[in-house]
Amino acid sequence: MGPHGTVVGLLRVLGPAHVWALGVGIVLVGEYMGWNFAVGKGGAYAALIACWFAGILYTCVAMIDSEVTSTVAAAGGQYTQAKHIVGPLMAFNVGLYLTFAYTMLEAANAITAGYLISVVASMTGYAGELDQRPFIIMVIMFLAWLNYRGVLATLTFNLVITAIAFVAIIVLFLSTSGILGGGIMQHAALMEGHELPYGWIGVLAAMHFGLWYYLGIEGTTQAAEEVRSPAR
Repeated sequence: MGPHGTVVGLLRVLGPAHVWALGVGIVLVGEYMGWNFAVGKGGAYAALIACWFAGILYTCVAMIDSEVTSTVAAAGGQYTQAKHIVGPLMAFNVGLYLTFAYTMLEAANAITAGYLISVVASMTGYAGELDQRPFIIMVIMFLAWLNYRGVLATLTFNLVITAIAFVAIIVLFLSTSGILGGGIMQHAALMEGHELPYGWIGVLAAMHFGLWYYLGIEGTTQAAEEVRSPAR
């Protein structure tokens, strides 16, 4: 409630496209990075097993969050849900864990962006080793400014870059599968030989990175107070 008895809430400005881009954009990096690291730790079959395990887990998480957020349609994510359903002590612990998680996530995003910029620089003929630290700092400052601008600006920017990434993935698939050019996909070579080079311990190691596949997909249901139709 406001100072004069008025109801205070967030503007319902998000449409279906914003929610779609939020869900897809969240998992794109996890799909790419998680698959590469999972294959390196346990092989292709271990990565597929981790993918199925993570898919079942996050399906359950998304369904639970969908039910809860449609009932408790308030900003604050799992913190607000824990406060309404369990109590303040649980909300404190959940909020603390979320702070740690998203702080490390922002740092990981900035470090990844700095690394990719250095890779692009070396591919374009830059001589010497590029210092990534200025780019990491600029990415963190940009993300902070973007979040300061609000959820509409943040998710509109996310919609644009997610659409570009989505189209790039389709073009990459068509180009490597032989539809638009010479096919260079080698799935058979990836699967033959030692399917589980490190045995079942490799599957266990791949599980750690398999959780990256859908990391944050429940964020699509956390925008219940900002969407135009929370029930949908």
